[in-house]
Amino acid sequence: MLYKLYMKGFMIMKKLGSLALAAFMATALSISASAANEFDAAAGTPTIDGVMDDAYLAAEEINIDVVTSGDGKTTGTARVLWDADNIYVFFDITDPVLSEAYTATDCYQTDSVEFFFDLSGTPGDITTINAGQYTAPAAIPNASTDWAGRGMHWDNNKADATFKSVITDTGYTVEMQIPWGSDYTPKADAVVPVAFHINSDEDGKDGREGEVFAGENQTNAWSESSSYDNLTLTTNKYESPVEEEPAAEDETAAQTADMGIIAALASLAASGAAVLSLKKRK
Repeated sequence: MLYKLYMKGFMIMKKLGSLALAAFMATALSISASAANEFDAAAGTPTIDGVMDDAYLAAEEINIDVVTSGDGKTTGTARVLWDADNIYVFFDITDPVLSEAYTATDCYQTDSVEFFFDLSGTPGDITTINAGQYTAPAAIPNASTDWAGRGMHWDNNKADATFKSVITDTGYTVEMQIPWGSDYTPKADAVVPVAFHINSDEDGKDGREGEVFAGENQTNAWSESSSYDNLTLTTNKYESPVEEEPAAEDETAAQTADMGIIAALASLAASGAAVLSLKKRK
């Protein structure tokens, strides 16, 4: 009897151990699946005109394609530059239907992009830490030329931030310039938590239907920063291609070839003259 009770207890403990292991594995997989993306910015100072400067080519192209709502037809990419004064973000958005009119009081309700970042060093509510949400609308008819956003960094620096949007054949671009602010000093190899977001008015009327992010589980990025991805401020810089001049030996070879052609023509001419001379003697 005691042996049966012992074996029954052993089997129960074994089953509980298996369940605990399964729960642990599920938790581990969940954490792994939601791990932050790692992105690289490049060093450089672009002109803010909505057209991508070559300087951005040194930065990583970041795909914005995690669809959380909508039909998934709107996607985009982003590239980031930085210097001692500002962080620069260039969005290139593919959007098959742009709003025909803009009447929303908040531009996140229409075609627009959003950049979030946290300079505090400790994730939290962006209204109480040095973090910000910067939202810029596409250059659609009647669109606002002003930012929308929130966060402590936004409150302190929005007056010195600027953006430019341009309509393209496939959608639109937005280029942002945002000051670091007096509470943060950028350094090479520093890691900045960030998030990239697209809002899409998919029916061409006022009101958002689609949302797309660069990372997973970022629908609350507007509120707190714990889900942000990591952006490293690298020292990579764009270097213009240098056109190589022809080597001296190439020029010599070309001249030699030209002299050979001239000599051949002279020989042909001489041969022709000799034939004519023979004909005359006959």
